Amino acid sequence: MRAQHQDVSLLRRLYTGESVQQARRAVDGLQNSQTAIPETASPAQQFLEARVLVGLLEFRNLYTRFPLGISAVQPRPDVIGLGIESEERAAEILFNLLPSYVPAHNEVHGVPGLRITRRHQTAIELQVLGESARLRLTGLPSTLWRSAEERALSNWVDADSMHLCWRSSPRAWTAEEREHHARWENPDDQYVQVKRRGAWLGSGLLRRAALLHTVANTFMADGHHSAAFGMARLVLQSSHARAQGPGPHNVVAALLDPVCGLPLELKRYRGDTDENYGSDQQFVLEDAGKTAVLDLRAAVERPPSLLAPELWQAIVRRMPRSGFTSGLSPSVLAGFCSLGAA
Repeated sequence: MRAQHQDVSLLRRLYTGESVQQARRAVDGLQNSQTAIPETASPAQQFLEARVLVGLLEFRNLYTRFPLGISAVQPRPDVIGLGIESEERAAEILFNLLPSYVPAHNEVHGVPGLRITRRHQTAIELQVLGESARLRLTGLPSTLWRSAEERALSNWVDADSMHLCWRSSPRAWTAEEREHHARWENPDDQYVQVKRRGAWLGSGLLRRAALLHTVANTFMADGHHSAAFGMARLVLQSSHARAQGPGPHNVVAALLDPVCGLPLELKRYRGDTDENYGSDQQFVLEDAGKTAVLDLRAAVERPPSLLAPELWQAIVRRMPRSGFTSGLSPSVLAGFCSLGAA
């Protein structure tokens, strides 16, 4: 049993980026009914994590060593921890998650009701007021978390056009947040129902976010989400370094793994199976219940010219030498091509 736990903990590390000790403690502490990477304990936690993933993909203005600026994740049923790469990335994340009201557009940006509720020596916790949904941001000392907040305010906040809900009302939702939530998160609205049914995908990907840099040569990722035909759709666009290690099909193989993967099936594939050739690849995956679609669009390309040479070298040094060892292979993808799956 101990050897089996060790194997599972080493597998979990690929998905989370945790240390060996962290992964072993997490696996040893699992209940019998829990998988190696546990699901969320509540729909509220699941929906928050799905929103956080979209925020990480959509809102970024700087290049980072890790594809999302996240070095590791620590998923527990009631909370998820995100290891933030730098103070600059932390400032971006705080600005885009914490809610602010823009009177000119009558809109609330960020997650309504989200507040900084706890501060630790090397972390801060964010929670949606009145709900159990929580997010722990780690990786920086307390002084830098304070500095990240100030950096977010000085870089992007216009005091004349934005009302900071999280600062003006730290212990209660503002009227603007309640109005925004009632308007855009009405549980009777069909679009909202589709988003919430498919929130497991965004949450599950966030809990496995390290895959982008542990099994593939990803150097940047962004994307967006939508809903159509009764299904939530998440588009993930990833950039991969040519001839620098395992390619994007390793991410797909890991997502299809029966132990730590997600309940997805590969439905379509487009692209050349030789990942060194440089052509784009597209993997379309969905669940059997047809609640969510993952559209992974991978491009093999050179780094952008604005990327500092020293940062690019740091990215190359952390790229893995081997990919995911089982499951999807280039020959399987070639079979999809020959069968007309494109």
